[in-house]
Amino acid sequence: MSEQHVVIEPQRIVTPAVVLRPWSPDDAPGAIEIYGDPATAEAVGRREPVHDLAEMKEVLAAWNSASARRPVPQGRWAAEAADDGHLLGGATLLPFSAHASHLVMGWHLRPPARGRGLASHIGHALAHQAFVGSDVDEVFFVAGTDNDAGIAVARRLGMTSVDDLEWMHHGVRLHVLRLRRTDLHNIRPGISMDNSYDPDGLDDW
Repeated sequence: MSEQHVVIEPQRIVTPAVVLRPWSPDDAPGAIEIYGDPATAEAVGRREPVHDLAEMKEVLAAWNSASARRPVPQGRWAAEAADDGHLLGGATLLPFSAHASHLVMGWHLRPPARGRGLASHIGHALAHQAFVGSDVDEVFFVAGTDNDAGIAVARRLGMTSVDDLEWMHHGVRLHVLRLRRTDLHNIRPGISMDNSYDPDGLDDW
């Protein structure tokens, strides 16, 4: 598999750097490093952080069950390192809310996985999962205005800020970025929208 190649399988999204797959009960110790953190839990819309491993396993099982019921390309995945299978974090591709069906990508990394460029690889995989079918033409990323790191990752993915969506979180307007299917083709020529593709010359990916 070349540096830029992505393969979308029924249960996995595979890149040279990361693999997105269903959550496992064995992921609970690593997952609680993320979702047991109050700041992260609040950012991803949980009322409270996960309190212990037993609860974390229940949450992961619920996420898998909910993902199985969602239409393609939506879902929640664990993100693991492609080389050694080490859990890196989680990834989501879900509607913004019950009232806004726009698909929003997200990534949540364990502390040891942060600052290594892995969020870009996860976002890369999610962008192509979003466009695997023919009925999704745009995908979004949202962040608080102080989330400079997340916004920078989204920009590296080719996303641009938009002003026509006034999405709020706790009364504060979110920074919204968008990637259109046509933007993906324009920015990354040669991409084939089948189950895999291998564009050349994308050194920042």
